[in-house]
Amino acid sequence: MRLRGAYHTPRGRVAQITLRLLAGDLPEAAEVLITDLQLQEGEQPTGIVPNPAEAGTPTGKTTYRNGVIHGGRPVVLLANIDAATPTQIAVERAHGDTRVGSYRFGDPVGARVEADGAALTATAGWGRVPVVPERSDLHLNIRTAGRAFLRAGWTDRAEDDSNAPG
Repeated sequence: MRLRGAYHTPRGRVAQITLRLLAGDLPEAAEVLITDLQLQEGEQPTGIVPNPAEAGTPTGKTTYRNGVIHGGRPVVLLANIDAATPTQIAVERAHGDTRVGSYRFGDPVGARVEADGAALTATAGWGRVPVVPERSDLHLNIRTAGRAFLRAGWTDRAEDDSNAPG
């Protein structure tokens, strides 16, 4: 579910937010888990937090996600892949010591820097390029001075799932 819009209050500020989540027409033994909820100010979102099934991820192809990153704030890449896969990461407009996960780009001085874990190539930096784990999301700690732009890519799911359990 995505709910987006401007909510105006008489004094221009919000005193309290109450969320009520309802799930209906579920089997008696069903369980609902809320895993991600994002509230932020402003009109433009700083990133996406979809379920991988909603994002239209192609099977057997590279999936890319873009977003603004902030130093000191973690980033979660949502995935549901059959096997662990290395990422391709690119950072633009970063200044100061820049680190994505355990990969250190150094100080890119605003230039675009890239690291490709599958091809084992990089335009700058050193360290281990992040790997999206099997059947799990990738949680990355970000270090940069201010804001920067991140593009992350990885191969999502196999074309043939005949060997998958179930």
